[in-house]
Amino acid sequence: MKKTDFDELKYACWLDTIQGFGRVTKYKLLNCTGNAKETYDLNDEMIRNIIGDKGLVYWKKHKEENFPDKILENIYNKEIKYTYSLAEDFPEKLKNISDPPFGLFYLGSLPENDIPAVAIIGSRDYSEYGRCMADFFGSRFAQRKINVISGMASGIDGIGQRSAIKAGGKSYGILGCGVDVIYPRGNRELYYKLIENGGVISEYTPGMPPKASLFPMRNRIISALSDAVLVVEAKEKSGTLITVDMALEQGRDVYAVPGRCTDNLSMGCNRLLRQGAGIALTPEDIITDMGWKIDTSAGKAICKKNKLPELTDIAAVILDIVTEYPKTQDDIVSAFRQRQDGYKDISIPFVCQGLLELELKGVCKRVSGLYQRIMEY
Repeated sequence: MKKTDFDELKYACWLDTIQGFGRVTKYKLLNCTGNAKETYDLNDEMIRNIIGDKGLVYWKKHKEENFPDKILENIYNKEIKYTYSLAEDFPEKLKNISDPPFGLFYLGSLPENDIPAVAIIGSRDYSEYGRCMADFFGSRFAQRKINVISGMASGIDGIGQRSAIKAGGKSYGILGCGVDVIYPRGNRELYYKLIENGGVISEYTPGMPPKASLFPMRNRIISALSDAVLVVEAKEKSGTLITVDMALEQGRDVYAVPGRCTDNLSMGCNRLLRQGAGIALTPEDIITDMGWKIDTSAGKAICKKNKLPELTDIAAVILDIVTEYPKTQDDIVSAFRQRQDGYKDISIPFVCQGLLELELKGVCKRVSGLYQRIMEY
């Protein structure tokens, strides 16, 4: 926002912090004048005509107890930034939805309008498969300079965001509380990393504690700031599907990572696929469908692989089998059995020896009995 607009910003923030006013009421007042300063200067009779007697009580109390300069000063003292719907830096993607937030409080930065963004969402409870997929998609999107948007929640949301940041990308957490409130507490480290490598954003006033009623509405901001929504793992009646519904209402593309038909944690994803959601086997599926053009020279620099250490023949074949997708030892042995060369009848001890070699040389990792190729190779 330009310096000349500072006065307008402080009056908008004053209006946004009136306790008891929802965004509908705030917009009703702002739309009457088209200017936050002029709205602030409305007399009591005008306010009564616009929002009624009860609204006037809230208005007068707030005006008597709080001054616009002081409110914005207190927010800035906490290093919190503010923008609102008429400001130049208010995200364009939020302006065209049916219920845009009146204003946004944030730490860090806001996502740039011209940078592609994908929301990675899913269940708080997750399997090792779900963890690997969230890690895979979050990392790969970051390497392609695609922003990752989510809710900083436990489970799939947080995993995708951590992986994006670890891969050198940007991620933005949309909170269901004030931006100065860390929730869940277990994501404290992620909270500060988001501020350094993206931002944490909320339409709720600073200090607002997390409430169950606030989270469904924040989900519309997650989907609105994203060009596509990816569901990694979700139960059939998961709260994650609320975000999917909002995404569809906003005209966003929805994708799901398929899972086994018998896995409870994949029922929601498989149901979405049945209903017509896009199938995401790799991040490139979404990138191609969305028509995003990734700068080739930047892509090569970002995705540069480390040089592979010298491997035995067995280990090299196993590395071709073990991709970013997790596989069990039985999966790997089965892959050998399907080959049409001299490795078809290889014994299990030799496979185990090859896997151990890959682990010791740092090109493969084992988590909960599943083997996964490390993406740097």
